[in-house]
Amino acid sequence: MQKSNINPACLQPMLESAANASEKGQSQFFTPLAFGRRLAEGLPRLRPNITDLNCGAGHLLQASANKSTALLLGSDIDPARPKIEGLAAPVPVSRLTCDATKLYPMQVEIELHHDLFVLNPPWRLWFYRDRLRDLADAQLAAVREAFAQLEEAAPRRGTVDGTIDSTIAMLLIALDRCSYLGEGLLIANNATLERLIFAPNAPHAAVARHIWAHVIIPGNPMTGIDDCLWEKDQQFHTGVIYFAPGHESGPERLVADPAKRTADPNDFSWVPVPDRSLRMGPEISYPTQARKNLDDDWHAIKDQIGLQAGSRFNLWLTPSGRITCNLSLFEEKSTKVDKREAQRLFELRGHTPMELVVQRAQRDELLHTVRHPLWKVSPDLIAAVNQAVTDYNAQRAPLYPLPPIQRLGYLDEQDVIECKRDLMGLPIVTVKDDGKAVAPKARVPKVIFRKGEKYSIRTQTVNVTRTTMKPNPFTGMSEECEHSGQELAIYLCDGLVPPGEKIKDQKEYCFMDASIMSDPETKVKTGASFAMNGDMSTAIHFSLQQLADHFVIPDVPDVATVHPEQYRKNLDTLVELESITTALTA
Repeated sequence: MQKSNINPACLQPMLESAANASEKGQSQFFTPLAFGRRLAEGLPRLRPNITDLNCGAGHLLQASANKSTALLLGSDIDPARPKIEGLAAPVPVSRLTCDATKLYPMQVEIELHHDLFVLNPPWRLWFYRDRLRDLADAQLAAVREAFAQLEEAAPRRGTVDGTIDSTIAMLLIALDRCSYLGEGLLIANNATLERLIFAPNAPHAAVARHIWAHVIIPGNPMTGIDDCLWEKDQQFHTGVIYFAPGHESGPERLVADPAKRTADPNDFSWVPVPDRSLRMGPEISYPTQARKNLDDDWHAIKDQIGLQAGSRFNLWLTPSGRITCNLSLFEEKSTKVDKREAQRLFELRGHTPMELVVQRAQRDELLHTVRHPLWKVSPDLIAAVNQAVTDYNAQRAPLYPLPPIQRLGYLDEQDVIECKRDLMGLPIVTVKDDGKAVAPKARVPKVIFRKGEKYSIRTQTVNVTRTTMKPNPFTGMSEECEHSGQELAIYLCDGLVPPGEKIKDQKEYCFMDASIMSDPETKVKTGASFAMNGDMSTAIHFSLQQLADHFVIPDVPDVATVHPEQYRKNLDTLVELESITTALTA
């Protein structure tokens, strides 16, 4: 038993989960095996899987297992695993270490449900309600209603705003996480059950209809103490409730008679076992009705807990400096993980950071992914990405200040460009879904880009094919030759498009080298044109010289600006070399 102390290994999680943890400790009682076995007689005959969300050493789990049990799932905030005495052949428990208030939202996220719960939760801890806010959207109406109600404050008991009694919280969690055929039992301080569920006007009375049996046992079988006062002259009683989402007619009340006790401390035959005929609603009747892949889902959560503890990253660098990535089982099952973001993550695999910062589109994807709050990224990779961006900007700096026409090659860093002089042009030719071009009724030149206005800009490398005539060196006859390569294309919208949004009503105009525009035999192909589909030829509307003449082309810092100290050092070196050369030739 751990009633008022806290294992130092779980001190912080305990203080974070319950407002009165420092006062109450773990409020943990280990269930005697004989007592657990007696209570388990009220459970269904078929128990393929059993779950305990506050399992401790696993006494109640082991006591509840029978020959039909293939899977025991246990979770506890305390990493300590005391040995269970008196158990000849224990069933292996898939155990994870996690605070129940953190475990619940993870189960919700991957839609994990269980067939059978056995619970002996901490008594009278005040769990923070905010951690359990998913209960407000539980599928079971009674759970939503019960969670919405607050316990009335009492001077002796005391309460803290924004909290909920641990016993009630675990009952609501179990009801919400039960499968369609699921059910369970819960051991508690009977006074808590009476006051919060069964008393007239009890705050959480809504869930009483899903409880099919209520067993009252004088004393505390967990400690073996029978004579202990609870409030004033009230003796302590243990309450055991059997619940199921499919049962909706309320509980049968059964009271144990301590006079029937024997001298054998392991004899709990005097504790009444509820008749299964009291349990209404569907239940597991065949092994095939049990939840499938339950163990996989449980391990997915275990994997996620390890990830949150910092034992694994989604993105990291290999020793060779290449990016590698991985999604946990939990993230693969999660309904909250954006599959597009997951795809972006995997597209980084096998590349070095420097390979991905050269082109802006890839650099933006890299920075977006490593900075996304969804992923856990190793510090080494973050440092490598930042260094790659710094090195790229340093390497691309020109040796001298560039004229506007040369600065066009740096426009891939811009999202918006400002017009400094009106630019006239013809209305754009549009293309329907069937690939047929449709020209506007009037092809009269008009002002497309106006002075002082700003426009969205993007750059793209497009495939260019040129056809030339060249004499054959053997025959002397002229023959047609085809040359292919890539050229820079710059696209401007006739308006502003918010970052990250697709072009809808705006039109795009293409700017390319004048020599390409003037050659009717040159074909330009792109897979992502504003007006064409697939590999259809695209239209070129203006030359790059017109772009430089009519728009403000941002300055590009040269090496003297980017690396002033290194630039000055190199100049001094040149001066020194010149002086040496002059001295040698004199």
